[in-house]
Amino acid sequence: MLFILVLSVKITRWILKNIPVKYFNENEINISSKWLYLVYLHLVVSVFLFNHEVILIILLSVFYNLIVSLFIIDIKIGYLPDVLTYPLLWIGLLYQTCASQGNVVSAIYAVVVSYLSIMLITTMVEKIRQSPQMGRGDFKLIAACAAWLGLMDLPKFFALAAGLGCAYYGGVYLFYRHKTITHIPFGPAIIISANYWLFFLLINS
Repeated sequence: MLFILVLSVKITRWILKNIPVKYFNENEINISSKWLYLVYLHLVVSVFLFNHEVILIILLSVFYNLIVSLFIIDIKIGYLPDVLTYPLLWIGLLYQTCASQGNVVSAIYAVVVSYLSIMLITTMVEKIRQSPQMGRGDFKLIAACAAWLGLMDLPKFFALAAGLGCAYYGGVYLFYRHKTITHIPFGPAIIISANYWLFFLLINS
């Protein structure tokens, strides 16, 4: 467990230093190791507490490495890099294949349904309001997270993500009420919702 904890922190620090520079021409993101250790400590403990299969421990550890990195990058620079979201999707399908309660067919349907539905809704709203509503990186992140949850949990996943996103927007609007808000990152709400429901499934599996 200690090995995975230390490795997770090192990998995340490497991702935050290199991906913004290489793919977005942005500055490195520097996060104190102590905060990353605090974040990963309860995540890693949860993985070991509710799983005894080595392959599932590895896959869930990768899941947390990817979502923590995506969370921080979206908050800091407003991007969700494909180089992280695509592996998140494929590893989610692998997880569904390996987990005793997994269903890879349901996961594939979840990926397709979640991506197409959110794309359709967003496109319709954009045509009505004549302004961008959601980044395409959010579509991919939603589909990637859906792979980990499966088709039946999509409504709960969407509902919690939407609620968190609205709450975050409301808080930012009240705090910066005299300023024009041009962009609100939705990635963190998606990630928190996916993490919550995946953890819920682990407890009840």
